[in-house]
Amino acid sequence: MNFEPGFFSRFELLISSIGVVLGFFFGIILLAKTNKNSKANLFLAVYLLTLSLRTGKALFHNYYAISDSILTLFLGLFLLIGPCLWFYVNLLYNNNNNNASLKRIDCYRHYAPFFLVMILTVFVPNNGITNLGNFYLFLFTHGLIYCCYSFYWLVKHPNFHDVSQKNVKIKNWLIAFIVATTLIFIHAILVFFDVVSFYPSSAFLFSFIIISLAILGCQNLWIFEDEKKKYTNSTLDNTKASEYHKQLNQFMENDKLFLDPELTLVKLAERMNISSKQLSQIINQIENTNYSQYIAKYRVEEAKKKLKTPDFYNYKIAAIAFESGFNSISSFNDTFKKLTNTTAIDYRESFIKKSELDL
Repeated sequence: MNFEPGFFSRFELLISSIGVVLGFFFGIILLAKTNKNSKANLFLAVYLLTLSLRTGKALFHNYYAISDSILTLFLGLFLLIGPCLWFYVNLLYNNNNNNASLKRIDCYRHYAPFFLVMILTVFVPNNGITNLGNFYLFLFTHGLIYCCYSFYWLVKHPNFHDVSQKNVKIKNWLIAFIVATTLIFIHAILVFFDVVSFYPSSAFLFSFIIISLAILGCQNLWIFEDEKKKYTNSTLDNTKASEYHKQLNQFMENDKLFLDPELTLVKLAERMNISSKQLSQIINQIENTNYSQYIAKYRVEEAKKKLKTPDFYNYKIAAIAFESGFNSISSFNDTFKKLTNTTAIDYRESFIKKSELDL
């Protein structure tokens, strides 16, 4: 198949433009949603708008000439990306663990290099002078350092190994976000050393990252929502909520209250000496799920343990379902299939076959 000479050029422009449009779109949406209880969205918005401006400039410069001072000004935008990444990771993860805080002086300190470069733009022309090349390399390593530190801070966080559903999803989202940003700066360094070409590779990379993050973000839209609105009038403070959550997990993991098929939200709340509304709030905010799904998760895990244990190979599926806390076989089958993407029979058969092969 023969393509017109300008086909690939137009294709590059189309793919690259998708990333720019998406970046501006999501950045503006996040700015509109930002309020005092969702500061993390502000830094994510600035991050997206900054990268969109950078890539938009690259596309424009591929067709039109831009003055040296303007080029350096856009290059200086790299100094915004690292701090935005750090503040976003810090605020989102700490807010999830009920201790988010941000001092204004921190913003001034982290963004000072950017404002200094903006002021000195006319004295730092983009003309390829050797000693200025080192300055440009500093811009890229500056962002890479923020990526490394953000990842280090995340894995060292006291709650990093918390396996609650909400914590795991936020952690995975932030890791993907850090990795994506790291790729951008590594690519910029490779361009600096002429290992890869700037255009179209940088625009392609940006579009790929934005599209990937958009897909992942759309699967977890609750990350960008202000959860506090739902419980504005709640008397349950963050410290108490954390304590009750630990008690709740203890009841599930140690006392295995989920094995009681008659267990309800009201009964469990009475056991914890709190109201059912407060218990629902704790499960919704910290586990990012509802009561029924929270209990079902433990019951399915209990059933899985029994299904793969040789002592239970001769048990009927219904017996295992009832011993795991379910009060009906139909409810068990539906829930098991939903959480494991397989049936209980197939799940057990896979372990029986494995045992036979091992023998």
